[in-house]
Amino acid sequence: MKRATSLCGAVALLLFVAVMSQAPSAADPGDDELAQVLQVKDEDTPAVKTFKESGKNPYNHDPDAITAGFKLARAYACTHCHAGDLSGLIGPNLTSGNWRHPRNGTDKGMFQTLYFGTSAGMADWGKRGALTEDEILKVMAFVRSKYRGKDITWE
Repeated sequence: MKRATSLCGAVALLLFVAVMSQAPSAADPGDDELAQVLQVKDEDTPAVKTFKESGKNPYNHDPDAITAGFKLARAYACTHCHAGDLSGLIGPNLTSGNWRHPRNGTDKGMFQTLYFGTSAGMADWGKRGALTEDEILKVMAFVRSKYRGKDITWE
């Protein structure tokens, strides 16, 4: 009996560790952590450097970047949660501008969401290294291309 209890405890511990390693980020980095990510680095692409210096995504309205962003969104399951047209499924509608996280109304805020994830279940794609900073900007350009809201705050 004692051995079975120990075995159950060990299995429970392993399950807990497995679940926690897959848990989404709290998406609330400290100011220092966000500032560190947004510091320009020598290896940054020109688009990433421009974004970090200005807070504006240079890929917005770039058809090639939008196409690449759509392909990345499909490959990384963004469209599985937000739908192919981003009208929302499990994840919220990204076309209306009624952001669940108001920071997404700015390019810097949306970058933060994609990089660090959300406490609502979205993975921290940048922090995990699944998407590069340049790829995040392309996904953002795709999202912005589907925007149908009235108050564009990210231009």
